[in-house]
This record gives sequence, structure tokens and C-alpha cells, in this order.
Amino acid sequence: MRTHDDIQELRAAPELLAKWALETRPEAQVATYRALAFLARTEHAAVTLLPVPELLLSEALLQDPDGFLRLARGPIEHFQTRSRRAAAWMDQLVFFRERFPRACEDAPPHALFSFARSFTDHGDSLEAAVDLLVRECVLPEVETLLQKALPYPPLQRLLGRLQDGEAQRSGQARKLASAVLGELSGARLWRVRRRLARSAGRAILGSRPLLEQLEQAGLPVDRARAAKGFARRLEEAISELAGKRVLPSVLVTRLAEALRGQHAEATAEVAAAEGAASDESHD
Repeated sequence: MRTHDDIQELRAAPELLAKWALETRPEAQVATYRALAFLARTEHAAVTLLPVPELLLSEALLQDPDGFLRLARGPIEHFQTRSRRAAAWMDQLVFFRERFPRACEDAPPHALFSFARSFTDHGDSLEAAVDLLVRECVLPEVETLLQKALPYPPLQRLLGRLQDGEAQRSGQARKLASAVLGELSGARLWRVRRRLARSAGRAILGSRPLLEQLEQAGLPVDRARAAKGFARRLEEAISELAGKRVLPSVLVTRLAEALRGQHAEATAEVAAAEGAASDESHD
């Protein structure tokens, strides 16, 4: 895992920033600002998705070789890592606003933050844990799109640092979320299935305003590759859950197509996936 100092206040040489500003069209600079705002808001919203206090209260004490009782620190480490990521993106947002004020003159559209808002709308720890799984499937693909589309040096450096430990961090997050969800069967399986389809659909539709900002600025957005990556991540997350399979493959495919398709088709695919999840739950 990266330490706080490794990702906080990552900068680029002044000549690199000047070169970027000279070579980047105004529309792309605005898109960069809005991408930073999106990431700062989204990471901040995801900080408390894992119910860390609940896990610490339920975790079994283990005896180490020296005879002392120990409690696993995984949930605390997860919270610390998530908090550092959020702080790092907020710092990058401040840095950009201070140096490129013309690109920040217009406030980002309200719809840009619907992705972040989807992570704050949960009723209990079970729903929050499902949302955490969705975050681990959707946001890494969005970050990959941004890394390919936006050459802004500090963004590239921070994404590179974060991706160094992404597999380890994501695996830990899925494991901890699975511990909250427990064995899935009966009514619990029904709840998780519906929440997973709904949360994934909202996150996918919530990411679309950012992708549209990039496309409008003439920047490359490979939706097909992102859809494939999302489907692969979602399959992995599902396979790690205990109990019955949460989502049939056909629903995973529908959700992936929603990330890839146009707005009207995407909305229809999300609605179909949510409806199918509800039907599956009642069968």
C-alpha cells in the first residue's frame, strides 16, 4: 500500500505544466478540471462505504504465537487508504484551480456528481457493502479511460501511483465487503441481488456525464473496452461472494452493455437489468 506522502501533493515540473497548458485546447482543459472534480467528489463519497466499526465489533479475536489476543486491522487499513485517496484528489483539484482559473470559470454540471451521490444513498451496512463492490467494478474502468484521455501531468502521476497497489487494495475491499454480506440465500440473497443491479445501474448512468464531457472535448473514450473490463470485474466480485450466485450472466451482460451504449439504450438496459433482478429474486 502507498503511504500518505507517496500520493499527497504530487506535482509536475513547471515546464511540463506550461507545455501542457500551451498544447491543450481550452475544451480539453475544462474537461480535465471536471474530471478532477468528479474524482474528488466520488472518492470522498466512497470513504465510508465499508462499515468499519461494525466489522471491528464482529471480528473474532485471534491468539498470536506470543499468546496475545489480536484483532485484524484490515478494515482500519482500508479506511485509511480510502481517506488518503480522497484527500489526494481534493489536493489535485485545489492545485488545478489555483493554476488554471480560466478552465474553472464555469461550475461543473450538477449531473457530473450523480455518480458520487449514488454512493451516499444507502439504508444500512448491507446496501453500503454492495455499493462498495460496485465501486470496485466501475470506478477503476473510469480511471483507465481518464488516464488514456487526459495527458495532464499531475493526474497521470497520481493515477499511476494509485494503480501500483490497485489490485491489492481492490481485493481487500471485496473481501471485507463479502464479510459484511455473509452467506447469501433466501431473503438476504434477494436483497443483495436487487441492490447490486440497482447500484450498478445508477453508477453506470452516473458515469456517463463525465464520459460525454470527454467526448465533447474531442478526447478518446473507449467505451467498449471499459464495458469489457467492468463485466470482468463484476464477474470476479460475484464469484467471491459466499452462497448462491447473486446475478446471472445475462444481467452482467446487460449492465456492461449499458456502460457501452448510447444514453437511451443505456437507460433501457439498466431498467431491464433491474427488472430482471427483481424477477429472479421472486422466482
